[in-house]
Amino acid sequence: MKRKVKGKRLIINSEKGLVVFITKRFILLSFILTVVIITACNSGEHELTGEASFTGTIESIHNDSAIIAIEEGEILSSGDKVSVNLSLNEEDTFAVGDRVVVEYDGAVMESYPLQVHTISIKLIN
Repeated sequence: MKRKVKGKRLIINSEKGLVVFITKRFILLSFILTVVIITACNSGEHELTGEASFTGTIESIHNDSAIIAIEEGEILSSGDKVSVNLSLNEEDTFAVGDRVVVEYDGAVMESYPLQVHTISIKLIN
């Protein structure tokens, strides 16, 4: 294997006749690109946009979660139904047809139905 240094490039002649050019810029750009990709793929905590709330009617209940038809709130621009956690309110018993106010952390998972991290759920009289 022969190595020659020409200017800013390192030329490596391998036994198979392949020539590989490696520059400082290429190495630097590769490093920066790797850091950007790793940072972009970070699965850390989601940034919260602040607490938000909506009003709706319970359409169905399964175990500790309910599907709510959204009537009022900014979340309505993302979809018409949302899945919420009912176990956060142990004082009330919920039934299909009940109107509720749900507070959530502001983040919306755009699936169908929508999903939110429920902070509280209150029954409306």
